Amino acid sequence: MSRCYRRGVKRCSVLLTLACACATTEPSPDAVAAEAAPDPIAAKPTTMPKSAPDDAPSADTDAAQVEAEALRCDGPALMQRGASAIGALSPDDAALSASLLAAWERGRAFDNRGTIEPAGVDEMLPRFTAALGMAPPRWWVDTLKSARGGEGIATGYDLQMAQDGYGDRRGKLSRGPGGVLIRGTSPLVESDGMLAYDLSSGRVELGPVPSHRGTAIEVTRARAGTTLYVAMFEPGAGGFRFPLRAVASDGKERWVTEVCAADRKVLGGLGYMVVQMVVLEDPPAKPGVMSKSNARGLAVFTAETHGVTVEVFELDTGARTLAWSSDLWSWRG
Repeated sequence: MSRCYRRGVKRCSVLLTLACACATTEPSPDAVAAEAAPDPIAAKPTTMPKSAPDDAPSADTDAAQVEAEALRCDGPALMQRGASAIGALSPDDAALSASLLAAWERGRAFDNRGTIEPAGVDEMLPRFTAALGMAPPRWWVDTLKSARGGEGIATGYDLQMAQDGYGDRRGKLSRGPGGVLIRGTSPLVESDGMLAYDLSSGRVELGPVPSHRGTAIEVTRARAGTTLYVAMFEPGAGGFRFPLRAVASDGKERWVTEVCAADRKVLGGLGYMVVQMVVLEDPPAKPGVMSKSNARGLAVFTAETHGVTVEVFELDTGARTLAWSSDLWSWRG
């Protein structure tokens, strides 16, 4: 990583506002846009069938506890429980977060060179697709397959950082309105120190332009939807938690929550994080013809040097309904 932001040993408090506060490095002015969000597949999320008998209370209880800990992104509790104990749970349990964690811990393996066995990642892909109702983004899968580590060695992931520090597996970041970092083209605009988003029905004000020019913004919505889902974070700060907001077409905030990401607590050196938000919804029945989207949730995919994650949030309330981390929200060795 040639140019990233520096953090102190102790992470600053996350402010649930549109402004973030760290880093000083400027990106290359001619950085260009990148990858579009993946198209969700037609299938709705499905619950993987139970293979354990109904009269196995200890397994059910453990799965329920792991599910609750996962939805809190409670890395310390999960690490205390132990990866082997989580892997011993049924990977076909109805509790989706627990079942995904169990399947991953059971299949996660490294060869004698410290490279992750790709078969373990490939075996997870149908499970992710079933749980989300869409195939995970290609860049996210490739990041998982880049893992290097092993017994007693902290896992590391290759984010394919650009030389100027403003590019990764998703592509380039560029300067957008108000100096924020964006990917690709965007209906974002800046006026009188305020950021806004242009819908066909009118302009939606999102809030003040961040004071720090190292802030990136991701904005998405359901197909033809008027509620905007807005995340602002600092790529160079690594995998710390960051705020996620739902903003209605009249500019009023419907809810605000936190994305755990890899849930870093400290960063003593260089860091970087990749983020992508995707509304989980059925594709149109006929291409090019407007139809009801049947949006089911908001998936947030993240990756940093020591963790790859996905979280799903309920669209109306912002409640977290699924959470998975490649490294149990902890830098494990």
